[in-house]
Amino acid sequence: MVATELIMPAEVFKFAGQAKVDTYGIDLRTMIDDEDYDGLMVNRYRLSLEAIRKYADEFSFWQRQRSTGRPPVRERDLLVAFLVRQLFDATFRETEGLLVLLAEYFELDRVPDYSVLCRKNASRRWLIVWKRFFSFVLERLPRRTVVAATDASGFSGRKRSWRETDYGIKATENWVKLHAVIEVDSFLVLSYVLTDSNVHESRMFGEAWEGLPSNVEVRRSLADSAYNGEACLVAARQHEATPIHGLKKNARCFSRPETLYQKMSNFARHWPNRSASLYAKRNCAETAFSMIQRLFGYRLRCRSRNSRKNEVQAKISMFNLFLLARGGFL
Repeated sequence: MVATELIMPAEVFKFAGQAKVDTYGIDLRTMIDDEDYDGLMVNRYRLSLEAIRKYADEFSFWQRQRSTGRPPVRERDLLVAFLVRQLFDATFRETEGLLVLLAEYFELDRVPDYSVLCRKNASRRWLIVWKRFFSFVLERLPRRTVVAATDASGFSGRKRSWRETDYGIKATENWVKLHAVIEVDSFLVLSYVLTDSNVHESRMFGEAWEGLPSNVEVRRSLADSAYNGEACLVAARQHEATPIHGLKKNARCFSRPETLYQKMSNFARHWPNRSASLYAKRNCAETAFSMIQRLFGYRLRCRSRNSRKNEVQAKISMFNLFLLARGGFL
């Protein structure tokens, strides 16, 4: 038996038509070359450390300086320590050892002890400092028009991640629930709100959108069916964004649509392919959550309420710095 050899001409693979895969909304022109990807992975930690040093030096701290007693640790050094801890997914003791190695690089006056890091991480003051630092990083980016995807995820000290936990059990456990607005394609976290695990996503949609940076104009809002309530749709329209949220299974066409939900339902029923193509970008929010948990860990090491929230905020800020460093915005 002899095998038949078939040679296909190269012209078969030259397409002159559509350049997009509508099912997942992947733009083929934005694919990263293998050499660029290798360079990013090789220099991942170096670029991230440069981003930490750059933004920590430029950020202004409102720290009270005591005239007597032992001088406190600079909040700039604490910020560096918390970000380095998340970058290497380390404990407070391991972070102290890393700072000893990086003391000259970050120009640290004094390497903070692990007990100092633990105590400062549990303070209420850092709940505000992290918010200010998060806004400071985003405000330095250029003005642009974006598509925003909204979703929620959770962090806890348990072995099972948020996606692996049953929905009914999540509301009864001690999770820190993250409600975030993600910039599509770049995966940057534009705004976020932290709540308990029993708070429904739709209740925090408006508050999350109120925290959007001033240099961002949202063109389209993407979200799943948990955000198809009229209050969520109105909140998106107040920011001049067109809502394309998940619909109910019994959604139908309306001859005279009045509410935003009815108009959105008519659009999905009249142009299903276009609606599905736009709605597919909503997965960028889930991708961003997966990246945060994979890069910086999905489990929280702290126990107190404030320290757990500060730890989540440190993960979000470090994630944005990582993306900016990878994109060359240093």
